Amino acid sequence: MTNPTPATRQIEISDEAYDVLARTAASRDTDINGALHYLLEVPAVSAAHEDRDEDDD
Repeated sequence: MTNPTPATRQIEISDEAYDVLARTAASRDTDINGALHYLLEVPAVSAAHEDRDEDDD
């Protein structure tokens, strides 16, 4: 089994997403590609609230 050849792909993103990438790149002293690489490696953080027991008074 052979590994596929890496390819370059161009994607379109919203202005808000670009702003996040640009700020991340600036804070990490890198370019947009470096920011994307960094954000893809960051562990996921759940934004969901934990279930709370409403019976506690």
